[in-house]
Amino acid sequence: MIRRSMPARLASALGVAVLIAGTFVQAAPILAVNPVPASAQGSAGHPVTMRVGSRGTINVRQLLARPHAAPTFNPAVVTATLGRLEAQARAASAAASATSGRGPAVVGPPAPNLATTSGEPAASTPVAVAGQTESGAGSFEPPDPGIGVGPDGYIQTDNLTFAFGDRAASAALLSMSMPVFFNLPLPGDVGFTTFDSEPRIHFDTLRQRWIASEVSWDCALYALPNQAAPTYGHGYIDFAISDTADGLGTWQGAYFESDDVLPDRPTFGTSTDKLAVTDSAFAMGPGGSVSTPGCASGAATGSELRMMDWVELVPHFLPTNVHGSYDPFPLVSVLRPAIQEPVSSPALRLIGSTSGTTATDVFYLEVTGSVVHSTINELNFDLTTDLVLPEFLDPPNPRQPGGSGVLTAVIDGGPDSAIFQADTLAFASTYPCTPAGDTLVRDCMRIVTLANQDPTLEPTRLGDTLLATNGDDVSFGGIAWAGSGLLHAVYTRSSTTSDGSSYARYNLPTDVPTLWSAAQLLTQGLSTYTGSRWGDYTVVSPDPQDPNAVWAGDQSADASGGWATTIHQLVVGTGAGYFSIAPVRVMSSRDGIGLSGYFLANVPRTFPVGGTNGIPQAAVAVTANLTVTGQNAAGFVALTPTPVVNPSSSTLNFPLGDTRANNTTIALNPDGSLSAVYKAIGGHHAHVILDVTGYFLNGSGEGYHPLSPVRILDSRHGIGVMTSFLVNVPMKIPVRGAFTIPNDASSITANLTVTGQTKPGYVSVTPDPDSAPMTSTINFPVGDSRANGLSIPISMDGTVSAVYKSAGGQADLVMDVTGYYSFASGGLLFHPLNPGRRVDTRQPLGTLGYYNGLTGAQGTAPRQVRIGDHFGVPAGALAITGNITVTGQTGPGFIALTDTSVLLPATSTINFPLGDTRANGITTPVGAGPPGTSLLWLVYRPTAGKTVHLILDITGYFQ
Repeated sequence: MIRRSMPARLASALGVAVLIAGTFVQAAPILAVNPVPASAQGSAGHPVTMRVGSRGTINVRQLLARPHAAPTFNPAVVTATLGRLEAQARAASAAASATSGRGPAVVGPPAPNLATTSGEPAASTPVAVAGQTESGAGSFEPPDPGIGVGPDGYIQTDNLTFAFGDRAASAALLSMSMPVFFNLPLPGDVGFTTFDSEPRIHFDTLRQRWIASEVSWDCALYALPNQAAPTYGHGYIDFAISDTADGLGTWQGAYFESDDVLPDRPTFGTSTDKLAVTDSAFAMGPGGSVSTPGCASGAATGSELRMMDWVELVPHFLPTNVHGSYDPFPLVSVLRPAIQEPVSSPALRLIGSTSGTTATDVFYLEVTGSVVHSTINELNFDLTTDLVLPEFLDPPNPRQPGGSGVLTAVIDGGPDSAIFQADTLAFASTYPCTPAGDTLVRDCMRIVTLANQDPTLEPTRLGDTLLATNGDDVSFGGIAWAGSGLLHAVYTRSSTTSDGSSYARYNLPTDVPTLWSAAQLLTQGLSTYTGSRWGDYTVVSPDPQDPNAVWAGDQSADASGGWATTIHQLVVGTGAGYFSIAPVRVMSSRDGIGLSGYFLANVPRTFPVGGTNGIPQAAVAVTANLTVTGQNAAGFVALTPTPVVNPSSSTLNFPLGDTRANNTTIALNPDGSLSAVYKAIGGHHAHVILDVTGYFLNGSGEGYHPLSPVRILDSRHGIGVMTSFLVNVPMKIPVRGAFTIPNDASSITANLTVTGQTKPGYVSVTPDPDSAPMTSTINFPVGDSRANGLSIPISMDGTVSAVYKSAGGQADLVMDVTGYYSFASGGLLFHPLNPGRRVDTRQPLGTLGYYNGLTGAQGTAPRQVRIGDHFGVPAGALAITGNITVTGQTGPGFIALTDTSVLLPATSTINFPLGDTRANGITTPVGAGPPGTSLLWLVYRPTAGKTVHLILDITGYFQ
């Protein structure tokens, strides 16, 4: 298929419609507040001959199933062309810097500080497998290794290939070339070759979408209808956004097109409402042909910024209907937009390097407002002129043994990556410095952190740190924050006696910016690198499921003299222990606790948990009970550590007019907060209540002991108590010393079911008897057997208590215990995860086990689902927390989750009538599966012949 903006005669010949969105223009004037030259600030409403077009739907699974032809161009020639172009720009920048009179000694900002070693342990690497290599089919130099990580898989990029792997990451499982992925036109169809390079990939957790981009160009002279023909060719930024969180699913592809301009090294950044795409622009020149890339030969012309509103990009987008803004920055040579994870701010933040009279000053740009509504405002600052940071400096060429003794001569000191989290902006570059104990100037990795809470003010310096090694060069680094707030750096290290190898270090959020863990060898280089370009960047990505992890596709020299990459998951943290508390209400929008006023449909809200009500600020997760009431439309509520507009999982489902509760175990944001969103038809509202029953702390607390589900209470049959529960009369339920629960157990996880109630009401389970409890465990109408999970402390006398609160009558209660907490040896530690959907039987089974563990409605036969190695759960997990939802049932019944296959279970997990989508929080053991994996069994006990659809979301695991 050809580009949609091909000449009309070509499009008509191939039966493809011509779709052109027209010229991108800036949506609002810039608000300049600093002495940055006007030519570096952009030009409001600047018209350009740049067009936007649709590439249509990209179906990854279908593309992977087809044979792919080799690229129609020589990748080495393409990258060498870009290398020469970038080298000319670096030389020009260096010459300008030498005559500008600018530099740290003259300007006066504080110099960067050398890092010191913290003594923290090395990160664990539960995933460490071979990634793409130069010797692999279709690979070439430089690698430009990138990686994006989704809920149940990763996508790795090199300079020609997308490779798709699952979280077990035995290796890259499936791959395709970038020309295939981005649907570049074939020479046989259009008479010329389109060249491409420099991909980027990222998973955006707020939208649950993948984003990909690359640069491409041709040296053809075709003209669009009513457009003048270019002099040298066309340049493109190709980008695509997935339709779901499944990277193997469908994507929508698009491109920006300019005449006679090459948009080199495109990158993108995100905010809550905007997507930014930037590039370093070069004028095209002579030297190319329809089959050779040499028209990429002109001078640098500055940087370009394009922006779009997310509201027009999800759930699906048509590029020709998307509003956009365009802003050129002639005196900014590099402009990097920050990736936000978690996505928390509507402001876009960008870091750049100036050129010309201000040489290589640190340029800061912040963008607020809406493209669609033409309210864009830009603030920019020269952080070097304003004495915040020293300028960027070009480093020496990194050394290696043998040959020329140089790992690469293609390196610069500009910003390589920028990230934003919790009101802090960070960026990395390679910088010249003299390591402690050394006598030579080496390559060092510079990592800057800036406080940036108020988008209307200039950011302030938190840290400007150099990662350096005596006798070695440290170069080509990438950075990422884990969800826990821990900052990771991954880089190349080499010297005249050591081959190019990959290393990692990290900085704890509680440490000063200069305090970093010792350098950790990830992959040892095996020979002298024989190429000429080591690469332009390394990308490190946060793990969207595990808040303690990041991923890297780090590079090293392989035995053949080429480059190789290794997929590493880097994890810092050994798990958390449990502290049970008497139930406490931390949020009630109905009563003004934590938040006030209704939750409006589809609007996430955030509220404090850690640091309130006796829950420590350092808590990493809580056990809690979520209740919804006063809703004026059916829907669901999703609890998440960070705000998510379109969550991929749910916590509590409910119809109209039914006060309903559900248990949850959920990770907290590093600042101690939680977020919730009410998903329903727009314009509706609901009240949300959250009661906390315990919390988890890293490095202390009680361990968990999972049990095969055991019934300790059934008032219908005299188990635990002898009679039904009467209204307002609390009764004790024996726990310790019964049914394999030992005397040292401090609290239990269980499933509570109410049945036979004669009046609507609620039940509250507490450690001690309480006839007027301040919290509730389960709410219910008449005539509905209903279940809810719980985590509850055990009283001093070894019991827990329950009370039925209603206007009168009686009810029967059933309780099945799934585990207990204690300080006894052998207890498991908890590892919180961001919610991830492992099973949805309504959906097709995921390719190679990705994304969806079961498909097709559940009947009475037990089925197993593999839990380990999916959605952040490792193969050796022994228990999980999460949420089970039933929907589309053709008959009433119950579901039992068990750790072994049981046809006639003696316990239940969730009870339901016909026609009610409902959920229940779970903490349940998992059994052994294939070597090293974990399995869960599910069975439906209905009227014969009936079926139900099941959804399983996972929020954490015990190991």
